[in-house]
Amino acid sequence: MKSLIKDVDKDKIREFYSGRIYPLIIAFLVTLGAVTGFEVMTLTVHAVLLFGALLLSDSIKPVLISIVTFVYQVSVKNSPQYPNYSDYYLTGWRVYVLSFVIAIIFAGLVIFSVRNKIFSKVSLKTTPLLIPTLIFCVSMLTSGLFSGEWVFKNLIFGVANCLIYLLVFLLVYHGFSKNDTSSELASYFSYIAALAGIIISVQIIHLMLTADNVFIDGSINKVAMALGWGIWNLVAVSLAILIPLIFYGMYTNKYPWFYFAVATVCYVMSVLTMSRNALVFSTLTYGACVIISCFVGRTRKAFRIITLAGIVGIIVFAIVFWDKIYMLLGDYFERGFSDNGRFDLWRGAFSSFLGAPIFGAGFYGLDIDYGQFGFLPHMAHQTVLQLLGSMGIFGICAYGYYRYKTCLFVFRKPNLLKTMLALSILTLLCESMLDNFIFNFYPVFYYVVALAIICKNVFEEGAGE
Repeated sequence: MKSLIKDVDKDKIREFYSGRIYPLIIAFLVTLGAVTGFEVMTLTVHAVLLFGALLLSDSIKPVLISIVTFVYQVSVKNSPQYPNYSDYYLTGWRVYVLSFVIAIIFAGLVIFSVRNKIFSKVSLKTTPLLIPTLIFCVSMLTSGLFSGEWVFKNLIFGVANCLIYLLVFLLVYHGFSKNDTSSELASYFSYIAALAGIIISVQIIHLMLTADNVFIDGSINKVAMALGWGIWNLVAVSLAILIPLIFYGMYTNKYPWFYFAVATVCYVMSVLTMSRNALVFSTLTYGACVIISCFVGRTRKAFRIITLAGIVGIIVFAIVFWDKIYMLLGDYFERGFSDNGRFDLWRGAFSSFLGAPIFGAGFYGLDIDYGQFGFLPHMAHQTVLQLLGSMGIFGICAYGYYRYKTCLFVFRKPNLLKTMLALSILTLLCESMLDNFIFNFYPVFYYVVALAIICKNVFEEGAGE
């Protein structure tokens, strides 16, 4: 009888973790910690709940909310990097608490992997993109080899990227249970994306209401648009890549207008970060999603009317309030299409490539001088030149092969699921042509999850490699 009761209790706990309430609780904890500065306490509760999910769940699904939002807990007040450069996490009792958090999360990941035999499932036949991903990872590990500019940090940075592109992908893809269908996972992921969009948007609004340097003479001060976990461009791309994921929830989940509202808020917030990169690509992404919404989903007929009304409303609003819009978004108009120093970065990266054409000059060896964010190396702000300068011919060829193979999965038997998840990936890749996002860690977690779901969909259709 006791055994039966325990089994029933476990079933209820698993049901709780796999449901929609659990991610909502995690989203609340993340938001609360970030806006109050008490994130050490909230992330401890988060970590304990996450450990429970890893200990009991037969699917990685409950862990997805933590994978993509865990870093959002870092508050502006206690940020170890820009804007406050605080030592809060490295002093006093926080060190012991954070050590405990890291330890139980690591233990949970090990237990989950062993219990669900994650890595015993890995093989050329059962694991999509294994060979191209391995080759790409090798090219990151050999960054700067024999260049004379190689430093040990190159290897550390390469390993950190491999952990995401390879190990997290394996954990997610093989962590899905047999009962997880790609369509259900995509709908669930769109819900996670909506929660992530709300988390980031609340943090931006909180920053605008509490910081005294966000608005200067009626204009948004770009350099003040930084959260505890990233500056304006990283915040902006994190919002932009959510838009297609959230729109997919509009087509498949309950309360479609909720998803539309959240996607719209994400778009507006990405524009308000004053990132010109996001202004261009989030606008293109949002526009593409709006067009798609006029032809698919339960609300397509109503959406056509709303779209026309919205276009008219935006035009009228822009005409009536143009002076205030011009003042609020003044940075966009002042900078226009200026390169903002990127041409010098690109020339420096190409110069580094010419000096070390095979394996590049290494991530930390590029001949450029640009503001550094934390432990991240100086980067070229352009994917192709970044790969050439830091990883050489081997790196650009490895990445090209990896990207070609991922495209095959996306375009094989196209459907709405693949289209919307691929649109999120495309937004990340396009913005990375003018920035560093494929090596900035946080946005890549969304990419990895989206790619894993696409691959699962391909194999369900019997079209895998």
